[in-house]
Amino acid sequence: MSDPVAALVAELENAARDAQQAEAALRKQMAREIERLERQRAFAFRRTAFVRLLAARAWSCETEDEAHAAQRDALAEELGWHAASESHEVIFAEMKPLGRCVWQRVRGMELEPDTALAIELDRFEAWFEEKHGSPFYTLFEQYIPEAPLVDF
Repeated sequence: MSDPVAALVAELENAARDAQQAEAALRKQMAREIERLERQRAFAFRRTAFVRLLAARAWSCETEDEAHAAQRDALAEELGWHAASESHEVIFAEMKPLGRCVWQRVRGMELEPDTALAIELDRFEAWFEEKHGSPFYTLFEQYIPEAPLVDF
């Protein structure tokens, strides 16, 4: 191959490699963004399920203490916490203001329901993440081993 032909081909190969690298970089960036959005979606649904759980257990309770006990039991049941634990008690204690807001909301007592509930939910989630180094909703990621299908 002559020098001008080799130079032309080399120029085009460089452009092709640059395009390939740009595509690979974009794919990596998009994969990270998709992963971030998937986690955000999963946590949004877990957040909804968590508040639904607290609300479902609290709506028929007459007192705040009854509601807190019912909400504690519901969360423990949901997460499979069958034995008493000091770390669980700390979580239940931190959850109490949030549980109170949910109880007040479902009982029609709160004057500014959206604001107070959102603040308490954000506060609880921030506390958990600061204390444990991971989002609260990772507790809901329970691995369930696949059971082999046995046909008798």
